[in-house]
Amino acid sequence: MSAAPAPTKSPRAATPPPPRAAGGAAPGPAAARARLAYAWNNSPGPGWRTLRGLYDSAPRTVPVTVSRAGSGPAIAYLGLPQGEANILQLLEHQRSRTADGPLRRESGRTSLRDLAAGHWPDADIVVVGAQARQLERLPTAAALTAPFRVHLVVDVPPCAEELDRRTSRRERWEFRRNQREHDWVLEEDASPEAFDFFYRTMHAPTMRRRHGDRSRSENPAVARHAILRQGTLMFVTSGGVRVAGVLCHWSRDRRTLTTRLLGVRDGAQKHYDEGAFKAVYHLLLRWAAENRVEHVDFFGTEAFLSKGIFQWKRKFGPRVTLPPNHFSDKRIRLYVRRDTPPTRDFLVANPLLGIEPGPHGPHGPLLVPTYFTDSTRPPRSDISARCPGLPEPRLVDLDAFLAPLATPPGTRT
Repeated sequence: MSAAPAPTKSPRAATPPPPRAAGGAAPGPAAARARLAYAWNNSPGPGWRTLRGLYDSAPRTVPVTVSRAGSGPAIAYLGLPQGEANILQLLEHQRSRTADGPLRRESGRTSLRDLAAGHWPDADIVVVGAQARQLERLPTAAALTAPFRVHLVVDVPPCAEELDRRTSRRERWEFRRNQREHDWVLEEDASPEAFDFFYRTMHAPTMRRRHGDRSRSENPAVARHAILRQGTLMFVTSGGVRVAGVLCHWSRDRRTLTTRLLGVRDGAQKHYDEGAFKAVYHLLLRWAAENRVEHVDFFGTEAFLSKGIFQWKRKFGPRVTLPPNHFSDKRIRLYVRRDTPPTRDFLVANPLLGIEPGPHGPHGPLLVPTYFTDSTRPPRSDISARCPGLPEPRLVDLDAFLAPLATPPGTRT
């Protein structure tokens, strides 16, 4: 079985590209605003993180959305606005696998003080997104605390052979099979012209076709003036044709390369079917090993193990960490308000990374894969949480977990 070709080297690998604007023009007010917006959302600096935390915890009332769909459990999300686009949409998607009936949403406003006083949204499951310190004021019965977001980071070994050993056998086999057919090569091009091509013909159509009205990403100005300025752009080519790409951002010490925006040519499904999208990750990791990059950060995702992107990225052997930006201080707390069969089914089908209470270790809070189960619902062992550094899964018995709800007789199965 032939190995993949070595990724092409680039003189840009040694030093970050110099600051520039489109067409070589001097950076103007638009570029400055884009960099400020990027720092506000992504800077790992303690000053930015503190300021952002103060801002996010300032409102006295917060939006609340209750989502209903047929026989599925009613799910309410309240708190940080980002959670409606991230957490709630994910939970709605997971619920849609078993629930029938049209999706209905009800919106309003509430406050964390109202929750502490016992005034809850009318829902079976309530998810609260807030700063960690704010959740300390709320009850903990029939609840589980988890990170708002997590990052999956590959610690790049010095050689491709060790990288292969860390990647799942099935994933290696599929990539090598597809590589023989398409002869993919990784090409670095951080020019403004290449960026325009990538954003217009790869990233934007991919986001539009995969996510429709719910797509979310960095706008072109932020991507160009903030990410590309301190990053680089990689393309996967087949027969000299660029079929996929990834825009990456360097950490200040250039030890970590973070994937930010991805896409395939025209957003076409065939590039997924042929494996070009996955090839981005395989070839980028090989490029990182060749160029002695210490870490490749696959960026953020929600802390639910059932999410497809978590399960796929896990195949490269990443460790799971809190984000380096303001999200490191944010949490979600999942409350069960009604003990019903659909609620239990949903909890069992969606294990998540819980945060172990108590003092934090030298690397932050301990993240524990948490699986729900009861006498008729075995834990979903087919949804793996195996990642370097994560402890063995914790099994939570739903009868004990939900006992504080004092469920009336006849509502459980």
